[in-house]
Amino acid sequence: MQTITDFLSADHRSCDELLVAVEHALADGKWEFAQAAFARFHDGMLHHFSAEESLLFPLFEQSTGIYRGPTQVMRAEHAQMRQLLDAAAAALAARDADDYAGNAETLLIMMQQHNVKEENVLYPMCDQHLAAQTPTLLPELQQVLAAHGEVAP
Repeated sequence: MQTITDFLSADHRSCDELLVAVEHALADGKWEFAQAAFARFHDGMLHHFSAEESLLFPLFEQSTGIYRGPTQVMRAEHAQMRQLLDAAAAALAARDADDYAGNAETLLIMMQQHNVKEENVLYPMCDQHLAAQTPTLLPELQQVLAAHGEVAP
Protein backbone atom coordinates (compact mmCIF):
# COMPACT_ATOMS: atom_id res chain seq x y z
CA MET A 1 0.00 0.00 0.00
CA GLN A 2 1.24 3.47 -0.87
CA THR A 3 2.09 5.71 2.08
CA ILE A 4 1.31 9.36 2.66
CA THR A 5 5.06 9.99 2.48
CA ASP A 6 5.33 8.29 -0.93
CA PHE A 7 2.27 10.00 -2.34
CA LEU A 8 3.01 13.57 -1.27
CA SER A 9 6.76 13.27 -1.92
CA ALA A 10 5.91 12.31 -5.50
CA ASP A 11 3.81 15.47 -5.77
CA HIS A 12 6.78 17.48 -4.50
CA ARG A 13 8.83 16.04 -7.38
CA SER A 14 6.04 16.90 -9.82
CA CYS A 15 6.08 20.53 -8.66
CA ASP A 16 9.89 20.58 -8.88
CA GLU A 17 9.71 19.41 -12.51
CA LEU A 18 7.26 22.19 -13.34
CA LEU A 19 9.68 24.78 -11.94
CA VAL A 20 12.52 23.30 -14.03
CA ALA A 21 10.36 23.78 -17.13
CA VAL A 22 10.08 27.49 -16.29
CA GLU A 23 13.85 27.77 -15.94
CA HIS A 24 14.44 26.05 -19.28
CA ALA A 25 11.96 28.33 -21.03
CA LEU A 26 13.61 31.44 -19.58
CA ALA A 27 17.07 30.18 -20.55
CA ASP A 28 15.77 29.94 -24.12
CA GLY A 29 14.19 33.40 -23.92
CA LYS A 30 10.68 31.98 -24.34
CA TRP A 31 8.75 34.32 -22.03
CA GLU A 32 5.26 33.18 -23.03
CA PHE A 33 6.15 29.54 -22.50
CA ALA A 34 7.82 30.44 -19.19
CA GLN A 35 4.68 32.23 -18.03
CA ALA A 36 2.48 29.28 -19.01
CA ALA A 37 4.83 26.82 -17.30
CA PHE A 38 4.96 29.03 -14.21
CA ALA A 39 1.16 29.16 -14.13
CA ARG A 40 1.10 25.34 -14.01
CA PHE A 41 3.78 25.34 -11.30
CA HIS A 42 1.96 28.03 -9.30
CA ASP A 43 -1.29 26.09 -9.57
CA GLY A 44 0.38 22.83 -8.57
CA MET A 45 1.98 24.42 -5.53
CA LEU A 46 -1.21 26.08 -4.33
CA HIS A 47 -3.20 22.90 -4.71
CA HIS A 48 -0.54 20.87 -2.93
CA PHE A 49 -0.75 23.36 -0.05
CA SER A 50 -4.54 23.14 -0.15
CA ALA A 51 -4.54 19.34 0.02
CA GLU A 52 -2.29 19.45 3.06
CA GLU A 53 -4.06 22.31 4.80
CA SER A 54 -7.62 21.14 4.15
CA LEU A 55 -7.20 17.39 4.64
CA LEU A 56 -3.87 16.14 5.96
CA PHE A 57 -3.02 18.71 8.62
CA PRO A 58 -6.44 18.81 10.31
CA LEU A 59 -6.61 15.00 10.38
CA PHE A 60 -3.09 14.80 11.85
CA GLU A 61 -3.91 17.44 14.47
CA GLN A 62 -7.16 15.76 15.39
CA SER A 63 -5.50 12.35 15.62
CA THR A 64 -2.47 13.45 17.67
CA GLY A 65 -3.75 16.48 19.59
CA ILE A 66 -0.64 18.32 18.33
CA TYR A 67 -1.80 21.71 17.07
CA ARG A 68 1.26 23.87 17.73
CA GLY A 69 3.87 21.63 16.15
CA PRO A 70 4.98 20.71 12.66
CA THR A 71 1.69 21.57 10.96
CA GLN A 72 1.82 25.11 12.36
CA VAL A 73 5.36 25.52 10.98
CA MET A 74 4.32 24.11 7.58
CA ARG A 75 1.33 26.48 7.34
CA ALA A 76 3.60 29.46 8.08
CA GLU A 77 6.05 28.31 5.42
CA HIS A 78 3.21 27.82 2.94
CA ALA A 79 2.21 31.46 3.55
CA GLN A 80 5.77 32.63 2.87
CA MET A 81 5.96 30.53 -0.30
CA ARG A 82 2.62 31.92 -1.51
CA GLN A 83 4.12 35.44 -1.26
CA LEU A 84 7.20 34.35 -3.21
CA LEU A 85 5.02 32.67 -5.83
CA ASP A 86 3.06 35.89 -6.29
CA ALA A 87 6.23 37.99 -6.49
CA ALA A 88 7.78 35.61 -9.04
CA ALA A 89 4.58 35.65 -11.12
CA ALA A 90 4.56 39.45 -11.12
CA ALA A 91 8.23 39.53 -12.17
CA LEU A 92 7.50 37.13 -15.03
CA ALA A 93 4.53 39.20 -16.14
CA ALA A 94 6.79 42.29 -16.16
CA ARG A 95 9.50 40.28 -17.96
CA ASP A 96 11.94 41.25 -15.24
CA ALA A 97 14.44 38.40 -15.38
CA ASP A 98 16.51 39.62 -12.43
CA ASP A 99 13.52 40.05 -10.13
CA TYR A 100 12.15 36.68 -11.18
CA ALA A 101 15.52 35.00 -10.61
CA GLY A 102 15.82 36.42 -7.10
CA ASN A 103 12.32 35.36 -6.10
CA ALA A 104 12.65 31.96 -7.77
CA GLU A 105 15.98 31.27 -6.06
CA THR A 106 14.58 32.17 -2.64
CA LEU A 107 11.49 30.06 -3.35
CA LEU A 108 13.58 27.08 -4.48
CA ILE A 109 15.72 27.17 -1.33
CA MET A 110 12.63 27.45 0.83
CA MET A 111 10.90 24.61 -1.05
CA GLN A 112 13.91 22.34 -0.62
CA GLN A 113 14.12 22.99 3.13
CA HIS A 114 10.35 22.67 3.52
CA ASN A 115 10.18 19.41 1.58
CA VAL A 116 12.96 17.86 3.67
CA LYS A 117 11.01 18.65 6.84
CA GLU A 118 7.78 17.27 5.43
CA GLU A 119 9.32 14.17 3.88
CA ASN A 120 11.57 13.28 6.81
CA VAL A 121 9.49 14.42 9.80
CA LEU A 122 5.84 15.31 9.19
CA TYR A 123 4.84 12.76 6.55
CA PRO A 124 6.36 9.81 8.47
CA MET A 125 4.51 11.04 11.58
CA CYS A 126 1.32 11.11 9.48
CA ASP A 127 2.01 7.59 8.20
CA GLN A 128 2.37 6.43 11.79
CA HIS A 129 -0.62 8.24 13.29
CA LEU A 130 -2.99 8.04 10.32
CA ALA A 131 -2.34 4.47 9.18
CA ALA A 132 -5.97 3.48 9.71
CA GLN A 133 -7.19 6.47 7.66
CA THR A 134 -4.65 6.15 4.82
CA PRO A 135 -6.83 3.95 2.56
CA THR A 136 -9.49 6.69 2.44
CA LEU A 137 -7.15 9.68 2.88
CA LEU A 138 -4.97 9.00 -0.18
CA PRO A 139 -7.90 8.99 -2.62
CA GLU A 140 -9.20 12.18 -1.00
CA LEU A 141 -5.80 13.86 -1.38
CA GLN A 142 -5.59 12.64 -4.97
CA GLN A 143 -9.05 14.02 -5.64
CA VAL A 144 -8.06 17.48 -4.35
CA LEU A 145 -4.94 17.44 -6.50
CA ALA A 146 -6.79 16.07 -9.55
CA ALA A 147 -9.49 18.71 -9.26
CA HIS A 148 -6.77 21.26 -9.88
CA GLY A 149 -4.97 19.49 -12.70
CA GLU A 150 -2.02 18.13 -10.74
CA VAL A 151 -2.09 14.45 -9.87
CA ALA A 152 0.81 12.76 -8.17
CA PRO A 153 1.56 9.25 -9.44
